[in-house]
Amino acid sequence: MTALIAFAGAVCALISLWTMKKSKHFIKSFFLTALQGGAALMAVNASGIITGVTLSLNALTIGSGVIFGTPGVVMNLLIKIILA
Repeated sequence: MTALIAFAGAVCALISLWTMKKSKHFIKSFFLTALQGGAALMAVNASGIITGVTLSLNALTIGSGVIFGTPGVVMNLLIKIILA
């Protein structure tokens, strides 16, 4: 089951990177997505004082935030809330 989830995540990451490359502005798209994901991750952790929900900063959360942007951070939040 873990291998299936890892495979699905890798496929989604490749599709995301492929669409960035297809837009003919790969560097700009990747940089803005990474910046947006990092800002969303910082906002979630900053608002954790009020809401009590924070995300740990590890390779998985930072990587999904960088590659997928805000939807990656929201996905991590939903997974944490559902599994908690």
